[in-house]
Amino acid sequence: MQTKAQLVTNRQIEFGTFHQAIETVNLIDAKTNPNFPTPRWWRNLRLKEFQAVQGGNERFFYNIALFNAKLSAFAQVRVFDILREKHYVYEQQLIPTQLNIPDNVLNSINSFSNKKIDIRIENKLRENRITVKFKVLKNKEIPAIEGQVHGNFTNSEHLVASVPFGENHGMYAHKNIVPMHGFLRINEDHHEFKKKQSFFILDDHKGYYPYRLKWDWITAAFIDERGLIGLNLTKNQSIDGEKYNENALWLGGKIHRLPAITFDRNGDIWTIKDKQGRVNLTFHALYPKAVKINLGPLGASDCEGPFGRISGDVFIDNQKITFDNIFAFAERMYIRC
Repeated sequence: MQTKAQLVTNRQIEFGTFHQAIETVNLIDAKTNPNFPTPRWWRNLRLKEFQAVQGGNERFFYNIALFNAKLSAFAQVRVFDILREKHYVYEQQLIPTQLNIPDNVLNSINSFSNKKIDIRIENKLRENRITVKFKVLKNKEIPAIEGQVHGNFTNSEHLVASVPFGENHGMYAHKNIVPMHGFLRINEDHHEFKKKQSFFILDDHKGYYPYRLKWDWITAAFIDERGLIGLNLTKNQSIDGEKYNENALWLGGKIHRLPAITFDRNGDIWTIKDKQGRVNLTFHALYPKAVKINLGPLGASDCEGPFGRISGDVFIDNQKITFDNIFAFAERMYIRC
């Protein structure tokens, strides 16, 4: 696998889009304010870091996340049974020092464990794989959940986006959508994820976000006679969304870059479009999850993370890719911290 050594050189972030994993995502070394020096502890406090993986098949969709905003943090296991329309969510608020998000996905471990929840993400992209093991104990609200899934990154193109929000501060994202195998167990119900029928979504992030952080995002995947088709669309605070974005469609492991997009909402109906007419999608938010927190001067959040269905068309290289009521995961994020 080709790799890029680091993201920051001589305290300057390299912005752009790459198709290589990065050896060291060293955003902590950036000079984020040109007018006066900022100590490392302050840069670390402002550097938001998280790794999430999504995946599933026609029966299940899951989201496993370790999120560290430095003033707040959480671990999440979220599973949706599409056939039975059952939604299982376990989320635990953490002390930020309990998480240590690694600076690469080539060879690292990202984990959190206590008596109630256990998440272990084995990042082994040098071996073209990522393995995720997760477990949640049964409680009054959800059953016991356990799973182990393996994303296979062989012959799949990576999307690594370094997006500026201002002078020498911005965000990094590593995205990919690949075949998966493994299992999911809910109480005694054991389900196998077969490689030819299942998908795995990598979602690795770090960033110096504005004090008022905002983004809109949606991801979805399905498999037909052409192979695995995966979609990632985001509108964030990029200074130039056409040039710097993380928008792409994967078809059989090959990336097709997409232009800047907008999200418009009318209740539970979200419309996602671009200016050139290459993206024309509608998302119906069917299964909501909202978080609203107000900590006064310490921060606030107003976020939605619904599951739902996406329909419409995406055009790539004179091909029309149709999403016909495909299960999807979306976010509307606002965090002040």
